[in-house]
Amino acid sequence: MLELLFLLLPVAAAYGWYMGRRSAQQSKQDDASRLSRDYVAGVNFLLSNQQDKAVDLFLDMLKEDTGTVEAHLTLGNLFRSRGEVDRAIRIHQSLMESASLTYDQRLLAVQQLGRDYMAAGLYDRAEDMFKQLVDETDFRLGALQQLLQIYQATSDWQSAIEVAERLVKLGKEKHRGEIANFWCELALQQMAANDLDKAMALLRKGAAADRTSARVSIMMGRVWMEKGDYAKAVESLERVIDQDKELVGETLEMLQTCYQQLGKTDEWEVFLRRCVEENAGGDRRTDAGADPRATGRRRSGAKTTSPGSWNATRPCASSIS
Repeated sequence: MLELLFLLLPVAAAYGWYMGRRSAQQSKQDDASRLSRDYVAGVNFLLSNQQDKAVDLFLDMLKEDTGTVEAHLTLGNLFRSRGEVDRAIRIHQSLMESASLTYDQRLLAVQQLGRDYMAAGLYDRAEDMFKQLVDETDFRLGALQQLLQIYQATSDWQSAIEVAERLVKLGKEKHRGEIANFWCELALQQMAANDLDKAMALLRKGAAADRTSARVSIMMGRVWMEKGDYAKAVESLERVIDQDKELVGETLEMLQTCYQQLGKTDEWEVFLRRCVEENAGGDRRTDAGADPRATGRRRSGAKTTSPGSWNATRPCASSIS
């Protein structure tokens, strides 16, 4: 509670300054004095752990004087930061519904209410709030980033793609990798339904979004293997060494199978040597036969990756900072 009161000090100071200006005229001194007493009473309620009474009093003050809007926005944010989301929602809802707010003040209230709903896990309500802000210049970027978080949390990959593409158009190039991941998530659904053609079409969209996506290449390799096109699988899987050396280990078993099916164990040995030279694949090189002399002794009809293992593909990242 002391932390909350400490954070309220600048709000109280600003409010006192504001009310001092308002009370400069004799005709308004009584109202200013009463509202100042109400503010002190509200702080006392907070001191005695009577937060609901404090909220009631602050909201009554808002009805009488819209000059306290910024103070109420701050108070709601403080409640949210303390995990008291219900109280934050109540304050910001009342602000948003106030007919006396300016247009910009109402947008601020909508933004903060959306964040309250996010904190409470009420994603549908949060989505409604942020959608009201995506066409407002000063709020667009933050609203789109919040919507992206919502769609990732709810696995609404198509909506996530649409929002991330808008962010890219605003110059946020880092979201290209996320777009590729979202296409991968949609492709996983088609792979689980055994619609490999549609899965490949979605993965191509992922590759178009981010040519450096190792996840797209790995999933393409798996689809080509299921379709029996081992040459194209090799082409996709070998791209990973140039995209993300840390993920090369996930490709080695599949590449070994492909090369064996193609009868090209010599090329497999060449690739393994490259992995050693570039320090790619880590411990997986040993598992896959990093000793080229052992490669020829392995059985050639190794089983391809089954659909049940597709979900082991690297999960979608959640970065919307």
